[in-house]
Amino acid sequence: MKVSIITVCKNSAAGIENAIQSVLNQDYPDIQYMIIDGQSTDGTLEIVDSYRNQIDVLISESDSGIYNAMNKGLRYTDGVLVYFLNSDDSLYDNRVISDVVAEFRNYQNNSVIYGNVAVKLNDKPQILKYKNLNKRYFYKNTICHQALFIPKELYQTTIGGFDEKYPIHADVDWIMRAYLKHKVNFSYFDRNICNYSSEGFSSNPLYAEKYKFDRQEISAKYFLEAKIKLGIKRILIKLGLYS
Repeated sequence: MKVSIITVCKNSAAGIENAIQSVLNQDYPDIQYMIIDGQSTDGTLEIVDSYRNQIDVLISESDSGIYNAMNKGLRYTDGVLVYFLNSDDSLYDNRVISDVVAEFRNYQNNSVIYGNVAVKLNDKPQILKYKNLNKRYFYKNTICHQALFIPKELYQTTIGGFDEKYPIHADVDWIMRAYLKHKVNFSYFDRNICNYSSEGFSSNPLYAEKYKFDRQEISAKYFLEAKIKLGIKRILIKLGLYS
């Protein structure tokens, strides 16, 4: 069973080598590894090029954002399972892929497998476990995409790709579409998947207001409470009373 791993990056010289090595050190033999670069200028491509003969697909061209790059990567996947590893993250150990594949064989091909992520919050290492999912959980919470292994078939047919009108939260939108609209089976695997950086694009304070508005708009598709709050916010914005 082939697994496609996609790393999207732009000016990621500080962390990209760690991400690459964590993929290349996996003990699972059937991995398609792709790097989708947004025309880096900081030395990222020089690092990537040193591993060129071990990378199956390398694209470096302009894009309109991280989810545009992720959608681009999906067009080149030929694995049964797809996994997105950010350039500042790394797989937890060298058996992650082999263990996930073994677990996935217990489920139908349309099941999403998700596990745990290791993260530092306030300089303290923690393991985030997304157990006991239900509809209400998604009102204000989500699962980071670095915890998810998703069958390619779901991207191709049932759900589609990422909605690029959400430049910060398209992965949240995809997960909620899958779980709440299409009733896809999410199967929890109690296994640490990756070392996750909590200082990525969505954590940038410059995007804080956009982050909140998009998140509320996505929740409003499924929760009446969020729909009402979003409607009130839009009225206040129109009246110039929202700050």
